[in-house]
Amino acid sequence: MKNLQVTALGFGMILAGLSFSQDIHKHYNVRYVTFFEPSSPVFARDSGTGTIEGRVIYVGKKQLKNKKKLITKDKEVCGRGYKIDLVYEISQDKGVKNAVVFVKGAGKPTVEKKKLIQEKCEFKPRVIAMEAGSILEIINNDPVKHEANGVQEFETIFQLSQPRQGMVNRVKLDKPGVVEVTCNIHGWMKAWVVVTESPYYAVSDSNGKFVIKDVPAGEYTLKMWHEGFGEKELKVKVREGKVTKVTFEVK
Repeated sequence: MKNLQVTALGFGMILAGLSFSQDIHKHYNVRYVTFFEPSSPVFARDSGTGTIEGRVIYVGKKQLKNKKKLITKDKEVCGRGYKIDLVYEISQDKGVKNAVVFVKGAGKPTVEKKKLIQEKCEFKPRVIAMEAGSILEIINNDPVKHEANGVQEFETIFQLSQPRQGMVNRVKLDKPGVVEVTCNIHGWMKAWVVVTESPYYAVSDSNGKFVIKDVPAGEYTLKMWHEGFGEKELKVKVREGKVTKVTFEVK
């Protein structure tokens, strides 16, 4: 598992206390069975809210390569040749896409609904973040059968057969953690659902950027997860009306 380094910058200054950052899991093969432990009590909060902005940046020297997966079935819909397993999507200026960042111990999760679409034998989007207790809609947009399988902590939590185009199944995800979603029929299909205990989260864009708004002022643990780089935690302080800037460096 690749080692991670994290640097957190306050708004115009270096945040104190970043020496508390730590690797949570170092082994690539356990990234999909992570269970997010309940947060420790939050330090005294002020009134009002602030914003957390940041980037996830690749600083390693190794050229990262995504594996090719051979298309073996339903080629008239799925295509011919190979699908690329997009674990690593790195921009020209080293931004890392699809990292999930969330604030532990801030607020309570609310019910929301997110869509995971199967289209041309791929899951879209590849990474979803959602609050615990929310609904995941799994949709088959293909004229071929799909069988979505969700695994959390080595246990299958849902298995859905969708033989017809346009079928929609809904799954409630109550437990914080990471759910790996695959298709039992098309082995190259993969997605990740990160279920958070907090309503304050974001998924990094194609430039590695993320923004988390309206966070109650106070001191928190900020957590990052990425399917290839693993997890990281650090301490941040959110001030009313201010922007806390954070940079995760991974390699």
